[in-house]
Amino acid sequence: MRRCLYIASILYFGLLTAAVAERYGDWVLEQHSNTVRTLSFKQRAQVGNHLTTAELAIVCDKRDSSNSLGAMLIPFDWLFENRHETVPVLIEKNDDELEQSDLLQQWHNVANDYIFSAFKPDVEELTSFIKAREAEGVKSIHFFIPNESEDGPQSSLHVAIGIVGFSEGFKVFQKSCASAQ
Repeated sequence: MRRCLYIASILYFGLLTAAVAERYGDWVLEQHSNTVRTLSFKQRAQVGNHLTTAELAIVCDKRDSSNSLGAMLIPFDWLFENRHETVPVLIEKNDDELEQSDLLQQWHNVANDYIFSAFKPDVEELTSFIKAREAEGVKSIHFFIPNESEDGPQSSLHVAIGIVGFSEGFKVFQKSCASAQ
């Protein structure tokens, strides 16, 4: 897990720049080094007077012959507040109703800047969920994360993630990760 936290931190702070980028619908496959690949979706929004970005990235790191797979969600700037080390993440097909196939996972909170999961079964469950929703013709999925403002009651931060092109991009991502050295 420490390794995925390290890679997520490097990606978040932009210390690894992408050398190669390919677009698959809403998703971009990037090669950040010989061993690090990401498949990511970015969404821009106007919040007050600020243009801000949210991002979901699936990360593969093959340094030292390991096979680390993780998922990282960067919520919109200035909107995410949570003091807990791990936070529940609800991932829904529809933003207005729960379904039996929706996911509830525990992700790690890193200084209210981003959350991530390095638990391979959860990441695999997430990618399977996205592929299944895309196959059903769904255009986006919805992440809900508890937000704890010091000024008021607890609420949820909602981030919609477009999923068009994910399945095609993920196939290439998996092949790219398998061939990374």
